[in-house]
Amino acid sequence: MRKIGVIGGGLMGSGIAFHLSSKLEDSIIVHEVSEEAFTGTRQRFDRFGKNAMKRGADESTVGSWVNKIDYTTNVEDLTDCVLVIEAVYENLQVKQEIFRKLETVVNEKTILATNTSGISISEIGSVLTHPERLIGTHFFNPVPAMKLVELITGIHTSQETIEEIKMFCEKIGKEVVVSNDFPGFIVTRVGQAMMCEALRCLEQGVATVEDIDKGMRLGYNYPMGPLELIDLIGLDTELKIQQSLFEELGEVFRPSPVLKNMVAGGLLGRKSGKGFYNYQ
Repeated sequence: MRKIGVIGGGLMGSGIAFHLSSKLEDSIIVHEVSEEAFTGTRQRFDRFGKNAMKRGADESTVGSWVNKIDYTTNVEDLTDCVLVIEAVYENLQVKQEIFRKLETVVNEKTILATNTSGISISEIGSVLTHPERLIGTHFFNPVPAMKLVELITGIHTSQETIEEIKMFCEKIGKEVVVSNDFPGFIVTRVGQAMMCEALRCLEQGVATVEDIDKGMRLGYNYPMGPLELIDLIGLDTELKIQQSLFEELGEVFRPSPVLKNMVAGGLLGRKSGKGFYNYQ
């Protein structure tokens, strides 16, 4: 049985691990910095399981998926993984340190993947001796329900690595798009432009939160409006994304004063109970 590692048991990491376990016979192992961190991971698995049962999976099947997942705080337990997907928060230095350590413990054929929505794959890979086996795998939230994985190729990513990950994504029921290593890639760049413009409409008094979202849902057949999506992402996370894209790409992505003020006031969206909408 092959083993696949996921580093980070937060929202994205737990979603990736749960989805892989539901689609593959492989053993899945999640790495976190402490045993305490797994409390939240297990709670998220429970929520994903309940959603799967709403879509028709039976309880015993869901239980078998979760029971297949192992947990570790020791990076050396990832030694024999054929693939390791890093899914920690968006910070270049943190990701670089993870991959620097990983390269010392995994075997030479292990593929290394980073779940990033905007950090340069080439920069992350600059600390590696073998950056040709590093690739960006941008999953979307919630991972079990979203069909897309955006693949990002660094300057050194090998064609063999790209083809291996394409086959892997097909095996887990995902479709892929491939982006070169450019700020924002495809989906983040285009999607963030929409969210920035929605925020400008709000701050200029063009329309209400509800009408902006309703217009985009019905006019473009989106499952949720841009401000609803920011609530889901987290306003603090969204602000960091906008700041990064503004630095790289300029005025289109200038962070909104409305967004800055809401973050300063602790209105972070769903995770705080209130953002553009009230979830309490």
